[in-house]
Amino acid sequence: MSQYNQYQYEQTSSFGTSTQSTRSSESYPSDYASFVNDPLPPIPNQLANTKFSQPGTANIHDFSDDALAMINDLNYDDVDDGLIEHEIDHRKREAFVNQLITSEQAYIQSLELVVNVFLKPLKKDSKQTSFNFLGSRKLVCTEREIKWLFGNFETIVQIHRTILTSLEQRLRIWGPAQIISDVFQSWFPLLEVYHGYLSNYDVAMTTYERLTKYQPFKKFIDNAHKDRTLKGATLLSLLQIPAGCTHRYEKLICGIADTTNMTHPDYSGVQQCKQQIIGLASSILPRVTDADNVDQVLMIQQALVGAPFGVKAQRRLILQGQLARVVINSKSMGEERTYILFSDILVFVRPKQEGKKTTLQYKGHIGLEQARVRAIPNQDAAGQEYCIEIVSSFQGVDNLNSTFMGATSTHVLHTHSLEEQQTWIRKLDRVIAKLDRDATRNKAEANKRRNDSRTPPQSLHRTGTSSKLSVTSSQSQSTSGSERQTL
Repeated sequence: MSQYNQYQYEQTSSFGTSTQSTRSSESYPSDYASFVNDPLPPIPNQLANTKFSQPGTANIHDFSDDALAMINDLNYDDVDDGLIEHEIDHRKREAFVNQLITSEQAYIQSLELVVNVFLKPLKKDSKQTSFNFLGSRKLVCTEREIKWLFGNFETIVQIHRTILTSLEQRLRIWGPAQIISDVFQSWFPLLEVYHGYLSNYDVAMTTYERLTKYQPFKKFIDNAHKDRTLKGATLLSLLQIPAGCTHRYEKLICGIADTTNMTHPDYSGVQQCKQQIIGLASSILPRVTDADNVDQVLMIQQALVGAPFGVKAQRRLILQGQLARVVINSKSMGEERTYILFSDILVFVRPKQEGKKTTLQYKGHIGLEQARVRAIPNQDAAGQEYCIEIVSSFQGVDNLNSTFMGATSTHVLHTHSLEEQQTWIRKLDRVIAKLDRDATRNKAEANKRRNDSRTPPQSLHRTGTSSKLSVTSSQSQSTSGSERQTL
């Protein structure tokens, strides 16, 4: 996992998410969320509190002491306690199995909403011509954009139809001693599809954000969102749901394993499934964490007002905090702003409350490629403590695309403590170092492509090639002459 993806977005202002972003179905306005997060049904009090009485104990005082002693020797209480415990475990296991199938049914419904309300209409539209003589009809989006937006979504739908069918078939013959681990085992190879979906997740979110600026797509989405079957869900929220699927399976399969009695014929099988789903969820977790970060970047971008840039698939959120810019010449400190450090840029904004919605008023940004950052002493920061200096470089070309231009700008920012100062410097240094490495690599690859395009074929540099070509040319001319004579 990239060092940038380890950061957990924490924020207390109202424009953000909760205090810590976690991939959970709770944030999705769909029936699927209620099934995943519903608590297990409680064990009935009648069962939990039952004390099974021995036959004839209703009038226990009618028995002699010898009869009572004989009954005590039978140890009915121990047997009953074991039966009750076994029954409680059985009911808990049943509850997890029931939650598994109800959540799977709801999940399939959410996936099919995406297919029926969004994917199929977009595919149908993309196959129609976008050009008419003396008139035009603009496509909502191209086939390539559909692929970027949905990735392998249709494959996921097909896989979960298969999973649901296998689960329903097993539950038709369900009983107290029925096994289910073999069904789980058939799922695990199929769930590898989520690696591909999450690998494309940043491209999907970037494509969505870009297309919402395109009027035909925006009109299509606005109309589609009026579909009553969505029940308030949006395309964006539905595309976010698959990232939490493996966590749901981990929770429920582990619950089934933990409530399966050691005497059950499926005990060893479900214990093995528990280890496998934990391993699968762990392997996907870095991608899920990265998807969380992508969602946060998209959320901030949607809240920005007046920003001259859009989202990028590679952009990730690194750090944010309240900083104030120090004006060295006037030896004063400006108003605190919210500074948001991304993996390629440092943006500063001013949150603004508009009713229940908080927007981020764009105030500026600092390019970090080839920038330098350092802690500066008080005397160099107008007497302010815990300040950092960022020297950024501006690069570009003139209008004729012939002359390279470069200029630098210096920003002195005030932090609130030594720890905060060190954190900002450390994060900024890492971002700048990665940007510089990427720039160096990209430049080297561009030079290599340019040199390869200028290099003549290797056959022309081989020894004797010229003479061989001359001989071949002479033979060709001779042959051509003979053919002309024959004709």
